[in-house]
Formats: sequence, C-alpha cells, structure tokens
Amino acid sequence: MHGPDRVKFWLLAAALAAATVYSFYYCFLSWRRNRVVGDTPTSRVRSAAQGYVEFTGRGLMTPNKENKAPLTGIPCTWWRYKIEERGGRRSRSWTAVQSGTSEEPFLLDDGTGQCLIDPRGAEVFPNTNDVWYGSSDWPDGVRIPSGGGVLGWCLDAVATGNYRYTEHRLEPHERLYAIGSFRSLGGVSVESPDRAVAELLHDWKHDQASLLARFDTDHDGVLSAVEWDRARAAAREQVVAAGAAAEAPGLNVLSKPEDGRAFLLAASDEQTLARRLRRQAAAGVVGFIASASALTWMLTRL
Repeated sequence: MHGPDRVKFWLLAAALAAATVYSFYYCFLSWRRNRVVGDTPTSRVRSAAQGYVEFTGRGLMTPNKENKAPLTGIPCTWWRYKIEERGGRRSRSWTAVQSGTSEEPFLLDDGTGQCLIDPRGAEVFPNTNDVWYGSSDWPDGVRIPSGGGVLGWCLDAVATGNYRYTEHRLEPHERLYAIGSFRSLGGVSVESPDRAVAELLHDWKHDQASLLARFDTDHDGVLSAVEWDRARAAAREQVVAAGAAAEAPGLNVLSKPEDGRAFLLAASDEQTLARRLRRQAAAGVVGFIASASALTWMLTRL
C-alpha cells in the first residue's frame, strides 16, 4: 500500500476510531441519564426542597407572553428549528444554513404549584417534530407537512425542493417531564432590621469613595453626625424595601445545574423517557461494536 491509497486507508481508520469513541460515549451518556431518570424520585412543586429534583406536570406559557415557533407561527412553550440547503440538484447531502432554539421561559404546573422553566442548556425530547421541503431559504406562509410519519416525509421529498425545514415543539398543556436544578427566589423576610442596617452600613464602608460621594454633602472628606444620620436612614429605607419585596410569594425556577448533571425536558412521562434513553444506549452499543469491528478488521489487513 503506497501513496494515495495509504492516505485513504489511514483517513478511514481515523474516522472509524472516532466513530468508535463517539459510540461508546453516546452509549455511556444515554445509560447514565437513564439511571438518573430512574433513580430520582418525583417531587411536588409546593413541597420540593431546593437542589436537583424531578417534576411531572403540564407545560404552560407564561401570562401575557406568547411564544411562537419561527417557521410555522404556532404558539408553543418551546421550539427548535433548522433550515438546510441541498448541496446540488442530484445531491443527497444537506448543509445547515440557519437554526435557532427557544430561550423563552415557560411554566410547569403539577397541580400543587407552578415552576418557571429556564430552558437554556436543556436537552429536550419533544413529541411534535415537523419536516418539510421548499424552494426558498424561508418557508412561504404557514405550511404544515402533508401527511404524517414516513408517508408525509416521502410526499414532501417527492415534491422536491432545495431547502429542508425542520421544527420541533413542546405544545401548551402537553404532558411535561423535567429534571434539573430547582431553587426558590424571594419569600424570605428580614427578621432583624437593625442588624440588617448595620451589616449594610458595614458593606458601604468598604467603598469609602462611593460612601462619601453619596452622603458627604459639604465635601470635606469626612462624614459628620448629620451626614451619618442620612446614611443610616438610606440604609434603613433599602432594608425595608428589600423586606417588602421578600414578603411577596417566592418564584420557583428549574434550570441547568451548575455541576454538570443532566438537565432534561420531555413531552412524556418518566417511563417513556427512560425507555427512549435505553434505546439510545442500545444504538450506541450497536454503533460501537460495528465501528470497532470494522477498525479491527482494517488493522489486521495491514
């Protein structure tokens, strides 16, 4: 084996090695997420402790805020889209030319309370997945693919078109499974206002320049007794305002964990998502065995 043939051989071997590593990682990641879903107990929003939790309920749009999918204009709680262009008239390859993912928060309601979902960084498993074709780089009007499943896909493919549009959505009032980092914002009262005022003044003293700029009215570089009284009054006003805001109902938020644990959203129940993750793990095993076997066979032919 010499020259170009040798280069092609090692390029193919490198591709198979990369496929082997990726298949193993895909299998490991899917199985680990399956175990996380299976081992994490379902909590209720009203009584959930802060930390890594799992909820099931219904997805809702936030009040006075409508989120519409870009390609179809259909109201939804979450969307992801991709527009691809065909490589050539007879080519079967597609190149992504535009894509986007919703970052708009929405609500999960489990019957005991509501939790705001921040979908940034989540791995989402939607039920609604539309694929269709067209001749422009943006869909003309609101068009949902004709037919459904494989039949609908084939009908659109026969119609031809240099562009392929893909849109995934989570629908309002659809069943929603969510697992991630849960925290409550607000709902904490100030039990000792005097102590809070003293701590706030102590913090202000660490930035003497700002403190003097705010309260040194005669600009002599020193706060007089009258000026200190004004500073204390301003600190008390800030503490009282914070206490009033804290008395409002707390806001529950589920978002991506900072420690790298899985953040999953799915339009299904826990069991359905777990089965889906197990199928992904099985596909990873098949890919690993196939690519590793092919790589081994190639290396033995050297």
